[in-house]
Amino acid sequence: MLNFANVGQRRDWNSKKWARFAPDVLPLPVADMDCTIAEPIQAAIEARVAHGIFGYDHPPANAMDVVRAHFAREYDWAVEAEWIVPVAGVVPAQFAANRAFSTGNGQVVTPTPVYHSFPRVPGISGDSAHGVDMVDTDDGRSLIDLDAFERALEHPQNAGVALLCNPHNPGGAVYREAELQRIADACAAHHTVMVSDEIWADLILDPIAHVPMAKVSPDWGVSILAGTKTWNIAGLPLAFVVIPNPALRAKFTHALMGYPDITNLAWHASIAAYQHGGPWRAELLDHLRAQRARLLRFIAPRAALTMARMEGTYLAWIDCRALYRPTLHADCVAAGVGPDDGAAYGKPGFLRFNLACSAELLDQALMRLAGVIDEA
Repeated sequence: MLNFANVGQRRDWNSKKWARFAPDVLPLPVADMDCTIAEPIQAAIEARVAHGIFGYDHPPANAMDVVRAHFAREYDWAVEAEWIVPVAGVVPAQFAANRAFSTGNGQVVTPTPVYHSFPRVPGISGDSAHGVDMVDTDDGRSLIDLDAFERALEHPQNAGVALLCNPHNPGGAVYREAELQRIADACAAHHTVMVSDEIWADLILDPIAHVPMAKVSPDWGVSILAGTKTWNIAGLPLAFVVIPNPALRAKFTHALMGYPDITNLAWHASIAAYQHGGPWRAELLDHLRAQRARLLRFIAPRAALTMARMEGTYLAWIDCRALYRPTLHADCVAAGVGPDDGAAYGKPGFLRFNLACSAELLDQALMRLAGVIDEA
C-alpha cells in the first residue's frame, strides 16, 4: 500500500530533499519520493539485515533471471544474461561509459536542459559537453532537437560518445521508436556510442511503451536501467547496463576497474522490486497521474505558466518565463515552497516540481506558489 504517513520523519534521517531548505519550506526538489517502499522490498531488506553479517556476497542466485524477465515483460526485449553489466548506480555508470568509449579531448553531445550529472560526465575523459537544446514538439513534448543532434555528431571533435535521457529529466518526455531510430542511425553513421540513461523507464504515466536504445541499436546503443527511482530505493544504488555489442561491453567492463562492489542490500532490494513490486508500482502510477492532473488544473487558468507534456517521471517542468521575474525561485522559497530552480539546468525562469509527495503536501505547496505568482 502506498503510504506517505511517515513523511515528517525524513528530516530526522538527514534526507537531502528535506534538508535542502529551512524547516518551514515544503521541499519539492531532489528526485526521491516521500512514500515508504513496497512491503515485499521492505521484507527482503529486513530478512537480509536479520542475517547480521555483511561481508562479501554474490548476487542472489536468481538475479539475472529476474532482471531479464522484467525486461521481457515491460519492454518486449529478449536480453541475454551476458549483455548485462551491474554497476553501483546510474551516475557511476554514465562516467564509466564516457571513460570507456570516448576518444578523448573531444565533444560529447548531451541534451540541455538535463539532469546535472550529464554535463559533468565528459570531464572524466578530458572531453567537453556539447549541449543540444530541447525543442517543443507539436504534441507538447520537449525532445532533443534531432536536426541539431545530427549536426553536432558531424563535428570533427566528436568524442565518439553521446548521452541521452529517456524518459527525459526534466520534463518527462518519452521518445518514440522512430525518434530513437533516427538517433541510432546518426550515431552509427558517425561511429558514436549512444549511452542512454533510462532510469525512469518504469515510471511512464501514459499508455506509451518504453523502447530501450540498446534494443533499437544493438551495435552502438547502451541502455542504463534501474529500479531505484520507480521503487524509491535510490539510496541502495544498483544499475543494470545492457550492452549487446561484446567489444563495447569489454571496454565498459575494463572502465569499471576500481569501482565499488554493489551492496548486499541493494541487490536484495532491486530484485524484490522487479519480482514482487508490480502492484505497488501500479498504485504509485495512479497517484502520480492524479498529482499531474492536480498540477495541470493549477496551471490552466494562469496564462503565464506552461508545462511540458509530462509522459513519464514524477518531475514536472514548468515554464514561468512569461512572469519576467528573475527572483522567482528565491520568492518561492521565501513563501515556503521549494522546487528546483531551472537555472541549475541552464534554464532560468523554469521550475522543476517533484510530484512524488502526498496530495495534501502538493495542495499546500501550490497554494503557497499561488501566493507568489498571483500577487499584483
